[in-house]
Amino acid sequence: MSYVDYNYYISGYLKGRYPLIPESEFCYWEQQACTEVNKITFDSLVRNSKFISNRVKDCVCEISELLYQSNIIIQQSFEYGAAGIISSYSNDGESASFDLSYSDYTGAGKEQKIRKIIYRYLGSTGLLYQGLYEMEE
Repeated sequence: MSYVDYNYYISGYLKGRYPLIPESEFCYWEQQACTEVNKITFDSLVRNSKFISNRVKDCVCEISELLYQSNIIIQQSFEYGAAGIISSYSNDGESASFDLSYSDYTGAGKEQKIRKIIYRYLGSTGLLYQGLYEMEE
C-alpha cells in the first residue's frame, strides 16, 4: 500500500527544496519506507487507511530519503572504498578498514535513525500503541 505519491513528496514535503530522490525511483523507496512504518505501527495504517495523515506522509518521505541516501552510500563504499570510523589501519601499505555499522546510513545506525524519525512524527498519534482502542480522526 502506498501512502505518498511523488507530487506530495515535491509539494507537500519538500516545499520547494530540491528532491533527493528522482521520480523514476521514488515508488520503490516510498514502498520500502512504508514497510518500515508498518513494522513499527503494527500495520495500523494497513488496516485503516483513514489514519494516513500529513504526519504519516512526511514520515514516509523522510524515511524514503534516508533509505535512498543509504543505498547510494553503500554503493559508493563498494566502488570507492568506505568512509567511516577506522577499525584498523596498516602503516606500510597505507590501508585502512572502516566500520560503517553505526553510521546513520548503514546497519544498526540506520535502524536507530528510522525509529527516531517514526517516533518524532508519529509518537503522539496513537499509531505506535499496540493495544486495542479506537483512534479518533
